Amino acid sequence: MGNMVLSFAEAFSDSPQGTAETATGIPRITLRQLVYFAAAAENQSALRAAEELNVSPPAISGAISCLEAILGEQLFVRRHARGLLLTEAGHHLLMEARDIIGRVREIESVRVGRSYKLQTRIALGCLGDIAPSLVPPLVRTFNKRYPSVEIRWHTGEHGHLMQRLEDGNLDVIIVLDFDLTPTLHSTLLQSSPVYCVLPSGHHLANKTVLLEKLSREPYIMLDIARTRDYFLSVFGELGLQPNVTHRASSAEMVRSMVANGFGYSLLNFCLPDRKGIVYRPLQGNVRASNLVAVRQHRRRPSKVMEDLLDHARRITEQCGLNGVPLQGENISLR
Repeated sequence: MGNMVLSFAEAFSDSPQGTAETATGIPRITLRQLVYFAAAAENQSALRAAEELNVSPPAISGAISCLEAILGEQLFVRRHARGLLLTEAGHHLLMEARDIIGRVREIESVRVGRSYKLQTRIALGCLGDIAPSLVPPLVRTFNKRYPSVEIRWHTGEHGHLMQRLEDGNLDVIIVLDFDLTPTLHSTLLQSSPVYCVLPSGHHLANKTVLLEKLSREPYIMLDIARTRDYFLSVFGELGLQPNVTHRASSAEMVRSMVANGFGYSLLNFCLPDRKGIVYRPLQGNVRASNLVAVRQHRRRPSKVMEDLLDHARRITEQCGLNGVPLQGENISLR
C-alpha cells in the first residue's frame, strides 16, 4: 500500500458521496458495523466472518455495504471464489476500527476492585533471527497474567515486517531501528551494539577487536536488506572495505560458517548457545543500533499493548541476546 502514511481523514478526503454523521450529530456508523467489517477483513471472507461471530453472512455483507455507502468508498474488492481483498480505503478503516473496538473492549473489561481482564488479539512481528530466543518466553510469561489475550506472532526480515505493519496486518513489530519514519512510534527494548563474530580459535578471540586488523581476512556478510547496508556503513565510517568472500541470508547461517572456519562476521546479537564462535566488542567509535518495538504512531496503544511492550523490555534484558543466559522461570511480570 503506497499511501499507508496518510491520515484517515486524508484517505477519505475525496469521498463526496457519504457522510458519517447525521444532522443531529449522532454518528451513523455503529460499533456492530465496525466489528463485522473487521472480522470480514481479517478472515478475507464474509462467510468465515459470519461463522466466527455466529451471525448470518447477509448481516456481514449488509454492514459492509452500509459502511461503503456512508463513507462513499469501496472497502473491498469482491473476488469470486477467492474472498475479499481490502482496498486502500479499507486498510485505513481497518486500522481505525481495530483501535475503536479495542477501546470499547477495554471499557467493558474493567471492573472496580477486580483484575484487568480482556479478550483480545495482538498481532506481533519479530525479526526471524532473534524470535526463537525472544518470542516464546515473552508469550508464555505474558499469558500467565493475561490468559485471555491471544498473541499471534509472525517472523521475518526487517523490510517484510515493516510492510506488514504499514498494511495493518501487524500491531507491533520488534526490529532494529533502521529507517524509522516519523509516522512510527518506537519503544527502546535494548541497545544492540555491533559485535565481531570470530572462530573460537582465532588469534583475536580473547581481545577487543580493531576492525582494521581483520579487513583482509574473509568476511561473511549477512546479506539482508538494511542490515547489510548497516554493517557496510560500519566499515565505511572507519575508512575500510571488507573482503567479502561469502554471503548468508540468516544470522544462524553466518554463525555456522564462522564456527566452521569460513571467516569472520559482524552481528548485533550474541546468542550464547552456539559452539565454536566468540563475540568480541569492537574498538573505536562504532555506530550502535537499538532493538525497538515499533507501532503506527496514529494508533493509540491499549493498556494491554502498553503492558506487553513493558514486559518485552524486561524479557529482552534477560533472554540472552547479548550473551547473558535466559533466566527461565525467574522472568515475571511486575
